[in-house]
Amino acid sequence: MTTREKILSVSKAYFNKHGYGAPTLYTLAKEIGISRGNLTYYFKEKEGLLTALVEEMFMNYQVRSAQATQVISWSSLLEKTNVLHQLQKEYGFVFFDKQVLLHPLVKSQILRMREDSIEKMMSMMSYSIKVGNMRPERLSGIYHNLNRAHWTIAFYWYISKEFQGDTQETNWDKILWSLLLPHFTERGIQSFIRHFGEDYYQSLGKSFTEYEENKIEF
Repeated sequence: MTTREKILSVSKAYFNKHGYGAPTLYTLAKEIGISRGNLTYYFKEKEGLLTALVEEMFMNYQVRSAQATQVISWSSLLEKTNVLHQLQKEYGFVFFDKQVLLHPLVKSQILRMREDSIEKMMSMMSYSIKVGNMRPERLSGIYHNLNRAHWTIAFYWYISKEFQGDTQETNWDKILWSLLLPHFTERGIQSFIRHFGEDYYQSLGKSFTEYEENKIEF
């Protein structure tokens, strides 16, 4: 590991633990185990560190997303969302700090991620309609709004996990299928069952009937 790589790795871990705003370059240099002068040789100010880490994060997103979506399918789009959640775990300080999240560089990169996600999902919907697995859009704007909802939920999913309670009932993939399956044709549902299995299809979550009969907590 080069000195620059070590600086980025240790700084990322420190920011994740203590936040981006608190530590000074002196604090970071001490944590890394180098002099402040050596640190400023690579990064003259803390914002330079932020820029490098955000660029690293987005590069990782592009590489991992490309691997996940080599073949466009609903499964690959789920994997693409998992890539986002993994990055949110690795670069938590970016997503949990509003000041960092709204930084112009961070905001522009996340908007690019959003546009890419929506474009891929719209393409998959278009393909599914052509092969008869999804119904044509019944009302203008529904599918675009569905994709926007998918991105918004996906983006905040990992951030809000600690408030979700029973994680066995709140897996991200089952949330996505609950949004999509009502728009599938019978052919699409049968294709889904063949691919994922009947047990999985029947295990998306607690039924509303169960709620009405037992007044269980959701």
